[in-house]
Amino acid sequence: MPTEMRLQRQLEHNKKLREQYERDRISVSQASILLIQFCQARRDMFIPTVWGEVDKKDDPFEVQPTGCGCSIM
Repeated sequence: MPTEMRLQRQLEHNKKLREQYERDRISVSQASILLIQFCQARRDMFIPTVWGEVDKKDDPFEVQPTGCGCSIM
């Protein structure tokens, strides 16, 4: 019985490996090009050295004032 279980696990593992092998893939150079295009098309607020300083009103991480600007403590 243990031998049959081991064989079954090995067959399942081989099936999963075969499925992964048959997936569509792209080359590393193509993936690099796509990554560069993605990064150039989206402004990253965490890298001001590349994109320049961000205005407070454009910064999605800056708390925007609402109402009269008063705060209750």
